[in-house]
Amino acid sequence: MTPIPVVSSVPAAAIFFGWKNLGLLFGVYLFAVGFVYYSFNVIFPEMVRETGWKRGDASWAQTLHGLLFAAFLPFAALTTNRIGARRTIAIGVSVLIAGCILLGTVAQSIFAWTFLWGVVMAFGLAFGGVIPIQTTVAQWFSLRRATAIGVVMSAAGLGGFLAQPLFTWVMQTFNGWQSGWLAATGFAVLAICLVGWVVNHPEDRGEHADGIAPGTEADALRYGSRPIYRTQDTWTLAEALRTPTLWLLIVLFLGTVMPLYLLLVHGVLHLTDLDYDRMQAASVLSFMLAGSACARFPIGWLGDRLEPRLLLFGLLVVAAIALGLVWKAPGLGWLLLAGVLFGAAYGGTLVLIPAVIANYFGAASFASINGFVFPVQLVIASAVPVGAGYLADLTGSYDAAFIGLTGFTILAAACALTTRPPTRQART
Repeated sequence: MTPIPVVSSVPAAAIFFGWKNLGLLFGVYLFAVGFVYYSFNVIFPEMVRETGWKRGDASWAQTLHGLLFAAFLPFAALTTNRIGARRTIAIGVSVLIAGCILLGTVAQSIFAWTFLWGVVMAFGLAFGGVIPIQTTVAQWFSLRRATAIGVVMSAAGLGGFLAQPLFTWVMQTFNGWQSGWLAATGFAVLAICLVGWVVNHPEDRGEHADGIAPGTEADALRYGSRPIYRTQDTWTLAEALRTPTLWLLIVLFLGTVMPLYLLLVHGVLHLTDLDYDRMQAASVLSFMLAGSACARFPIGWLGDRLEPRLLLFGLLVVAAIALGLVWKAPGLGWLLLAGVLFGAAYGGTLVLIPAVIANYFGAASFASINGFVFPVQLVIASAVPVGAGYLADLTGSYDAAFIGLTGFTILAAACALTTRPPTRQART
């Protein structure tokens, strides 16, 4: 007699929570970074115009922000390892809420502006953003790590795309840049409402990375199923620092981060200097962030299937071309195209570099190593806004800044071709 198959309901544990967790992290990153951080792009130029501050002096806030954001990241990584990502994010977003309220009410002097954006908001974004969020994703995913990072990181680009016209409209409607910061407060509140449901590790729910239990056939195929290098070792930060690979990855990151800082802080001012109006200039940034948002998932998907260093080479070449177009500004159509291209290049790099760090050095050490990589590249990139601002004050244009950064991006593209997985030195 043929046995009758028994159909049973799928236990709750069989439904991989990693994708639900990814959705929660997407929401947090959308509101806390996409809307709060990228509101700066259009609020800052209005602050400069209405207050009469010099561009170089006002840009110190962003330079200090970048330096302290870099300084706070190792502590965010340490806190993530000690108390978990969920609590770390909650601390950061709570500070963002307080910072936005103060920016919208008491930031009347350049000292107050520099302190609030440079110190308070830097702390909030360091603890509430990239390190704990990417660490959580790296813990939950291995086979689809780049794809998952691409999904969650696209949230910032999407929020930034929406933030440019939204905050421009808010300031025009409610007559002042203060209204922009108060509107940003509401998005930070939405972010903290989602944090409570985030789960730090798959083990916290009795699950495993990718939903694959150790010792199963699927687990045996995990590292051989794709032609992408994924180490099964765990590197310490000290070991990683002795490899040229880690330093090359920092150069590749800088190839898009340094131009990004120039465009975010001075992009609107550069284009309005060339007789584009404020909404047109904001639209270029909006298209840039839209390109970044749209590229992150597909680039992440490709990063799980194609050699990431070759993808990084292509992205950096595209970034250099786009930067040249923004510099020369041949017409609004070309500028919008350049915005999309540069955004896609930056968004793809933002996804691939963390994925490569986890692939090359191990997910268990991701927070520590990424907590080093981000500060180093941010310290260097933080010199761009103030340097470009003073150059513009001195020469009357941003030509020198664009020429220098385009050249560096081309250099970073060449470095991408030489990047290889690290080789661990034999221990004696």
